[in-house]
Amino acid sequence: MKMKVQNNYLTVNAYSRPGKKIGIITGIVVHWVANPMSTALANRNYFEGLKVGKKNSNGSIIYASSHYIVGLDGEVIACMPETEVAYHASSANSHHLGIEVCHKDWEGQFVSPIYETLLELIVDICNRYKLNPLTNVIRHYDVTGKNCPKYYVEHPEAWEQLKKEANKRLQKEEIEEIMIQLNGKEKKVTTINKEGTNFIKLRDLADEHIDIGYDKEKRIPIVTIK
Repeated sequence: MKMKVQNNYLTVNAYSRPGKKIGIITGIVVHWVANPMSTALANRNYFEGLKVGKKNSNGSIIYASSHYIVGLDGEVIACMPETEVAYHASSANSHHLGIEVCHKDWEGQFVSPIYETLLELIVDICNRYKLNPLTNVIRHYDVTGKNCPKYYVEHPEAWEQLKKEANKRLQKEEIEEIMIQLNGKEKKVTTINKEGTNFIKLRDLADEHIDIGYDKEKRIPIVTIK
């Protein structure tokens, strides 16, 4: 699965996209949208609508937004650049990126493909900002005590599992293609980079001078130099 991010930035305004420069990114705050079956676009448009200065039931003006919204089909909408402050988690706004996550029911569990995309987004952000998913990815609840994201407040073991899975994926070896010189000729091979060392797959070394086989009984590769 390859995450697709659509930039659909909010209009700069005082209530949802203040245009303030964010500080050094030290973490990610995960939220639920608290509106079952609502789409990423609908939630983005809700944030956009706040620019007129909407009020809640007690008469207070609503300030709310996030950097990203993960939708029901695994789509991602970016509501503003990561370089700007979003209004999503009170005191954490100045140094945390906010991710709102859509969900299918009031239980609030993030199911596939929503869950898979959330993990991919977390890993991508953690990789770029050198963050640790186990310590730098938090819930809205961890900042303000709000029951958000609901399922992961009520099921802390599920929250810990989500972070562990993100960390596992972040630590996975990097796979890339590089050029090597093999028997005097350049050849593209697949490598796995682990802790700064490139490991080449044996099958990529096969050419007119090298045969790569496999002994099914002994379950070992066979390398034959012609």
